[in-house]
Amino acid sequence: MQPESSKRLDSKTQLIRCPACGHSQVESRWALSTICKKCYHYIGLATKKDPVSFLPSIPSKTREITCPYCQNSQKIYAQALSVGCAFCGAYLYVENLCLKGKIKRKISTLGDVNFEAGSEYAGPTVQGRRIRIRGIMQCSFKALEEVEFFSQSVVKGIVVAPRVIVNRFSSAKVKEVVSYELIVKGQLECETIIARDFLKIESFGRITTKKMLTNRLVAELFSRLEADFETYSLLTRDIHKNGIELGEERLFLT
Repeated sequence: MQPESSKRLDSKTQLIRCPACGHSQVESRWALSTICKKCYHYIGLATKKDPVSFLPSIPSKTREITCPYCQNSQKIYAQALSVGCAFCGAYLYVENLCLKGKIKRKISTLGDVNFEAGSEYAGPTVQGRRIRIRGIMQCSFKALEEVEFFSQSVVKGIVVAPRVIVNRFSSAKVKEVVSYELIVKGQLECETIIARDFLKIESFGRITTKKMLTNRLVAELFSRLEADFETYSLLTRDIHKNGIELGEERLFLT
C-alpha cells in the first residue's frame, strides 16, 4: 500500500523507509538525516559511496532554525522538510507551507507559512517562523520571527510575534496584536495592541484600536491614529508617558 505522504513526491523530495519500523515518509532529497515520524528512530541519509556526485546536488542556500525544546540554533538546507535537532535530538518539522482556499489541516511548522489571497482557515493556533496572512482566519497566530498582513485580512484571534507588519494598501482586522515591533503602512483595526519596543505608523497608515500599550510611538506625516493609549517604559515599575514622535517633531512627556 502506497503511503499517503507519497502523493507529495516531486523533483525536490524523496520517499524514504525507516530501517527500524518500516514506516515510509517524504523528505527533501537534499536532507542529510531525519527522524522517523512513527518510531523516532534516527535515519542517516547521506551516502559515502559516491561523495563526488552527491555534493554538487546540495543547494547552496541555507536557513537557520531554533529548536523550541532546547532553544539552540542550527543551519539547515532551505528545502528541508524535517530535521533532527543536533543538540537535543528532537524531531523538527521545518517545511515551508504555501496555502490557499479552505484549509482544514493543522498548521504548525518551524518553516514559513504563506496564505494566498482568499484563504480561509478555522482551527488551532497557526505556528511558523514567518507568517504571511491573506484571507479570513478564525484562529490565533504565533510566529517565531514575523507576521505580515497583505491585501484584506481578518483574524478572529490573537497575533503574537516579535515583529508585525501591516503592508501598504492592505487592510487588517485583528482581535489583538502582541509584539515587540509593530509597523503599520496600511490600515489596522484592532481591539488591543501591545508593542513593547515601538509602534510606527507610516505616512497614510491608519490604526483604529480601543487600547494600545507601547514604549515608543512614531507617527509620520499624514498618518492617522484613533486610540486610547499609554506609552511606558518596561524597564521600570512606574508607568509614565515618554517618547512620542508626531510628524517631524518629537515630544517627551513625563
